[in-house]
Amino acid sequence: MTKKEQIRRDLEDTIITDDNSPTRRFFRCWLDGSYLGEQHYRRNQSYIKENLSNKGRLRSFVIAEFAKYIAHDGDCSPSYARCIVLEKIGRDNIEALNDKLIEDARELVA
Repeated sequence: MTKKEQIRRDLEDTIITDDNSPTRRFFRCWLDGSYLGEQHYRRNQSYIKENLSNKGRLRSFVIAEFAKYIAHDGDCSPSYARCIVLEKIGRDNIEALNDKLIEDARELVA
């Protein structure tokens, strides 16, 4: 299986509508430091808390972190991961996914 096929497989069709989709659950694990450790968690938590009311900054943050998470699991660069996510999710649905990822980030500090 190619990296692209692996990433596309992981981005199941319910990622936007199902808060319990595996990809979303593992992204929450990425944010809570389960992948890279406590320092990563503290950095994420601090950034999210400082920007809770700034949707633009949170949007940029979750896009970057989601790309890093997908890249980590897919063993590729974050920019390549972003391209695959956009291709799989589609331009019409990407903002809905970003909104859900923002919700996931806010829940980390709730």
